[in-house]
Amino acid sequence: MALKFGPGAMVAAAFVGPGTLTTATATGASNGLSLAWTILLALIATLILQELAVRSSLSTHRDLAVLARDFGGAQWGRWLIAPLIVAAIGVGNAAYQSGNLSGAAIGLAHFLPDQFTHVVLGISLIAAGLIMTNRYRWLERVLVALVLLMALLFVGLSLSLLPELFTLSPRRLMPSFRPQDGLLVLALIGTTIVPYNLFLHATAARRKWRGVPLADALREARWESLAAISLGAAITVAIMVVAAVLLKVPADQPVLDALIHQVENRLPGVGGAMIAIGLFSAGLSSALAAPVAAGWAVCGALDLPTDEHSKPFKTVVLGVLAVGAMLSVSASRPQALIVTAQAANAMLLPVVAMILLFIANSQLVPAPWRNGRIANTMALLIIVLVVLLAGTRLQALINA
Repeated sequence: MALKFGPGAMVAAAFVGPGTLTTATATGASNGLSLAWTILLALIATLILQELAVRSSLSTHRDLAVLARDFGGAQWGRWLIAPLIVAAIGVGNAAYQSGNLSGAAIGLAHFLPDQFTHVVLGISLIAAGLIMTNRYRWLERVLVALVLLMALLFVGLSLSLLPELFTLSPRRLMPSFRPQDGLLVLALIGTTIVPYNLFLHATAARRKWRGVPLADALREARWESLAAISLGAAITVAIMVVAAVLLKVPADQPVLDALIHQVENRLPGVGGAMIAIGLFSAGLSSALAAPVAAGWAVCGALDLPTDEHSKPFKTVVLGVLAVGAMLSVSASRPQALIVTAQAANAMLLPVVAMILLFIANSQLVPAPWRNGRIANTMALLIIVLVVLLAGTRLQALINA
């Protein structure tokens, strides 16, 4: 069977963005690999939830947001499901967008120091122009290629650092969890299981496998997702390894700046520039994907046109871009903002996951393709675990 790489690879590229780079770097620097178990958990959860989304969309030939609205019916769909999706995806993506723009600006600031605000505004205008004119898809391919080069750098560097990694204290290598690590754990989950990716993946898969027999389409989609998303998780662990060996906390500079500096020391003339270019590319590619996904989700939930040329779609996209830019410009600590945005994503995840779980068990989905007992159990476990982790973090904030 020839795999058709596309939607799953797009999802992997979307979560290997500034949020992943910042959060994995901060985690590796402060905790070593003691929280790497979170990546395995997030990988399993991502594969399960993305499969639910793709199966529901492919088997019904409808986008996920449309299914959510139809599931709620004329009343509940309008007054409960639609507002939840608008809040979880529209508002959540605006916060996530601030992290994308901040990450892109931090990468470009390596070449244009002391220009952070201007760079954020410039990137926002470029993203808006590309999306409004529907000319962003060719650029996305170039950006994803640059992100992959950065990822290969991290993988190669992490392998070369393995001898030094094993000299670290066992405390930094053995799995552990402390209440004060709650923000980082949530951020690692939120940067891997990205709620808007559920809508993005479902729509992209429906369009890619249109006309293909359902059983074949699902089989190809599952294998493609497994390969691409597993690779994304492996890259996240590689970033943690590099940070664990090269960085120490507390540091005298933000973690991404420290990472670029240390990689430049290891690979003079190449390493720092590659990380900076990759970070800029990851930020800009995510800054293009997030508003588009928000447009599909919000417009679909509100029964508005989801065509990318329509006025409602462009209004949602511009709104997400504008709010994200304002949050990014006003943040006093951009890298802390990125981590917080990922944690906020994780806190919104149970809302989206519950809607998805209801859809996958509803009569909207043909009987052979509805959820079984095992799929329901695993999805519920994911939701409960994320809620418990979020509760732990909130309790730690209350006690602080």
